[in-house]
Amino acid sequence: MRRTVARGTNIDTLRKDAKRWLKAIRGGDAAALARLRDAWPKAPAAPALRDIQHAIALEFGLTGWMSLKQAIADRDDAARSPDDLAGVLLRAAWDGGDPSAAARIALRHPELARHSLHNAVVYGDLAEARRRLAADPGAATAKRGSLDWEPLQYLAYSRLPLPAVADTARDLAGLLLDHGADPNAAFDDGWGNMFSVLTGVIGLGEGIRPPHPRAPDLAALLVDRGADPFDPQALYNDSIVGDDTRWLDFLWRRSVERGAEGRWTSLEEKSLGGGRMSAVDYLLGNAVSHDHLARAEWLLRHGGNPGGRNSYSKQPHHVIAQLHGFTEMASLLERHGADPARLTGQPAFLAACMQRDEAGARRLAAANPGCLDDPAPLLLGAARDRPDIIHLALDLGMPVDLEGPNGQRALHSAAHAGALAAAAALIAAGADIDRRGGNYNATPLGHGVFWKNQAMIDLIAPLSRDVHGLTASARLDRLGAVLAVEPALANALDPAGRTPLLMLPDDEDAAADAVAILLEQGADPLIAAPDGETPEQAASRRGLDEAAELIKEAVASQLQRERGLS
Repeated sequence: MRRTVARGTNIDTLRKDAKRWLKAIRGGDAAALARLRDAWPKAPAAPALRDIQHAIALEFGLTGWMSLKQAIADRDDAARSPDDLAGVLLRAAWDGGDPSAAARIALRHPELARHSLHNAVVYGDLAEARRRLAADPGAATAKRGSLDWEPLQYLAYSRLPLPAVADTARDLAGLLLDHGADPNAAFDDGWGNMFSVLTGVIGLGEGIRPPHPRAPDLAALLVDRGADPFDPQALYNDSIVGDDTRWLDFLWRRSVERGAEGRWTSLEEKSLGGGRMSAVDYLLGNAVSHDHLARAEWLLRHGGNPGGRNSYSKQPHHVIAQLHGFTEMASLLERHGADPARLTGQPAFLAACMQRDEAGARRLAAANPGCLDDPAPLLLGAARDRPDIIHLALDLGMPVDLEGPNGQRALHSAAHAGALAAAAALIAAGADIDRRGGNYNATPLGHGVFWKNQAMIDLIAPLSRDVHGLTASARLDRLGAVLAVEPALANALDPAGRTPLLMLPDDEDAAADAVAILLEQGADPLIAAPDGETPEQAASRRGLDEAAELIKEAVASQLQRERGLS
């Protein structure tokens, strides 16, 4: 008989049911085997825990375990108070929120658009917003939700996947502004950076936040109604993403209309880079270091100093262009008046390598063999995914694992940058797969895991013995193979003092399987992190309930054995 997701259906109970069922099957229980065949005629002859979970989902008439979890989550959503659900929708507008949950709730609970003006705004419900503002005009400036934002801020930052969000955005913004909303409302991100309504509409920046689907229209409306077009955070966010001058054009033009273009070149404004530097000069440094030719030319035409220096490295723009092999950028700077920087010694060697000037690089290395002791060509070639530069450096005699002062190697740089071609070239040349180094003292696999770069993980994991990275990336076949040879690695500590049991993957099923592999190879479930958090507590905190339960059982068994020996 088909099961239903009823009031008492609980995912934790179903997990325990799956474990009992699997134990019975492995013990040869005929009824348990028959139940499996009834639920899933094509089940594996030797099922694992995830196979039993799949069979349970089939008993509910669902396609798999994830579908069953979703059905239970939907039921739980239905049981939550409207206040709770509305809060999830608002919190998803910024870091720390859950956009996936918000999208699910929005699609299943359209009635929540009527919960508050703020929720009407994130839903794009223009009629409800009009109704509420007619009854309470002051609501346009009221703050609500855990973010403590005004409605216009939610409009700028929310990205629910609903057609109305785009269709009504301009009319909604105009309505809020008509009722007194502040076009310059902003919040501090905790690092002293002010994120305005205009910043949210434009998006981009670190993590490349998507612009609002009606970003150009909204930005124009906001500035028309008083938003400051000289928006340092928006300028920064735009400067690190691509070689596109659209927002520079818009923000500059609107600044000119206000007679405020002088702020772009003023030293009195707060510098985007934290030092005493005008906005255009700071932005020019970003454009040069990213080889954004169109942006650089725009900035040079609008007051950027071609002879200026980068805000971070403090090196002249022309030097940076040469050192990175950006010959067109160097020529552009020269056309705008930069004095050509004449490089000598190791900088000249690096520039020759980056420009693929093999003859020049060989000549400089012959005159100064110490050039071959500086890993800069390898590190930059790797970061820019340039296997040709890597091969040149190696042909010149540079060791593939040549380290910088902090232990940074080329393979670290490639993995951090997601430079697959460079990483493959370095691995083929014999680069050490697992040596730690760099600012984060991480392995190359660790960089791939941190940035969730699956292609990089796929390249490195089959060769790696980094049990922490293999665990976190759920490369469990490789993890098992490594531990079968070196079971002591099940309790290895990373530089932060954590065992692999404290580095479980995000997927619940994979986390449980990883725990099983680690425990089988002797992982000690009692070894806590330096801050005292145990593996069980860490798994529970992350919602990895099955993994936490397995660890809890292992702790109980270990303590029982220890008591028996005492």
